[in-house]
Amino acid sequence: MSNKIKQEVEKIDIPKELHKRSEMGILKAKNERQRSRKSKNVKGVVVAASLLVSIGILSLVNNDVVQNNTTPDSEQHTVDVTESATDSIRTVDIQANYIGYETADELSQGADIILVASPIDDFTNRVHQSTKYEDGTLQDFYTLTKLNIERIIKQPEGINIGSQMEVIEPVGIITEADKQQTKVTTDGYRELKQGRRYIMFLKNNGMGGYSIINMNNGKFNLDGGDAQDIPTNKDEKVFKERLKKDILLKFNVK
Repeated sequence: MSNKIKQEVEKIDIPKELHKRSEMGILKAKNERQRSRKSKNVKGVVVAASLLVSIGILSLVNNDVVQNNTTPDSEQHTVDVTESATDSIRTVDIQANYIGYETADELSQGADIILVASPIDDFTNRVHQSTKYEDGTLQDFYTLTKLNIERIIKQPEGINIGSQMEVIEPVGIITEADKQQTKVTTDGYRELKQGRRYIMFLKNNGMGGYSIINMNNGKFNLDGGDAQDIPTNKDEKVFKERLKKDILLKFNVK
């Protein structure tokens, strides 16, 4: 790791011990995290930055926008692409173990709510929550994202969701003592973009909220306007595109 990156990482307050909820496998407002394909046979959420740093998996990463290189057919309409509004903010990614779903059936069974919806606000204007220990080190973080709901595919009995709801995303913006802002992500999660259509899979986190499960593979952009929805990694891209195709067929979503 270069001295420059070390200096940047050292500016981030890192927890010195496990939070009680983390010891229980629960991260505040996000306890139902889902693991990636590589994290098989691992259950529960354990996001303890102190441990992550000790094994060298806390890293400062560039949050470059993925360019959409698809050339539209002459008979198709071009789509405006929404880029991240936080590209200029430094980003720290924390990797985590979580339960994952690899098929449309597994996702459907694991989710309490399945929606087609669009975020109302730009990411920077959403409610970013974080908690810190008494010494100022970062404890928990997440973002509350308000949605306009287009279609409800699945919901719990006795609950009337209505036309809007608030969901929890495993990403947040924290403001440090020097007033500098840092975007903190979990396992490379990329936030929902304002006004873009998604089908998404949510689960009750046990604390009154609903969180997106399966990380980036628990939400799928439907209008082609989210430049970051398709992974740059070849294997991850093939997996997500196959999973998306199965989901659209299963739920008859366009």
